[in-house]
Amino acid sequence: MRHLFIFILLFYCFTGFTQNSIDLANVYWRTSLGNAVGNSDLKRNFNMYVADAKLPIVLNDENVFIVGLEYQHNTITVQDDIFSGALNYEFASSTLQLGLEHKWNAKSKMLFMAVPRLNTDYNNVNISHFQLGGLAFGTTSRSENFDWKYGLYYNGEFFGPMFVPLFGFNWKINEKWRLKTVIPINLELSYQPKDWLRSGLRFDGVNGSYKTSPGAFFPNYHLDKADNNVWAFTEFNLGKNVWFHLKAGASVLRKYRFYQDDNTLNLKLGPVNIGDDRPTTSTLFENGWSFEARFIYRLPLD
Repeated sequence: MRHLFIFILLFYCFTGFTQNSIDLANVYWRTSLGNAVGNSDLKRNFNMYVADAKLPIVLNDENVFIVGLEYQHNTITVQDDIFSGALNYEFASSTLQLGLEHKWNAKSKMLFMAVPRLNTDYNNVNISHFQLGGLAFGTTSRSENFDWKYGLYYNGEFFGPMFVPLFGFNWKINEKWRLKTVIPINLELSYQPKDWLRSGLRFDGVNGSYKTSPGAFFPNYHLDKADNNVWAFTEFNLGKNVWFHLKAGASVLRKYRFYQDDNTLNLKLGPVNIGDDRPTTSTLFENGWSFEARFIYRLPLD
């Protein structure tokens, strides 16, 4: 019944999926230091701390219930002692993942998931700081070494409704090389010369929003976060299903911008904004280098 445990979770949970294992827990830290702020002399540092865990529960031969929790905490700080107190920002996300994976036949299965979350800086929290999202994601095996991926993700972002059509594949090229993607979320080419070692290149694209108060006189704002990164990574087994994962990369078209709550767009379809009449605002920092260290509890399914 090992195939019943294979499932795909939302956005950055895609990173832990392989055909012969599942990541049940992650703890990681991501940092980006010394980022330029427009044309000023200021530099900003970004740090993100994340912990997540998920549990698949086998109901029968066709259905698996999935429950997951994730907490993410972000900080943006200024490298200048004079301005640091006034220009520092913190925001967080607490997410509940509830899903059902249904196996249609020997080759195809579908994951249905509800994803409520609290995205906030924890100032004056109320019901408007909650978002509701959902995912329908399918897998069809063409062969033992190739799976098609397809689906649709929705989230009620603070900047407007966001729909993301998803399409991709997982291709085991040979015993050492694998290419997988879920467009437009990620793309990964990996090389695994040993059972305990894996390395590769990866692209991740993330968009989200958080209720924030950028200042005492600005209570009705949200932060629009677009963070895309190209990474080189390596990971190795520490024993007893625990892996240590390191990656370094550079951001691409990264934007962290504040908007008033009434500045919204009509629709976001994947990376395309439709009906976006929002005023142009300054990003909190520009593109820069990023680094990540992660501990993973990975359950082998072989």
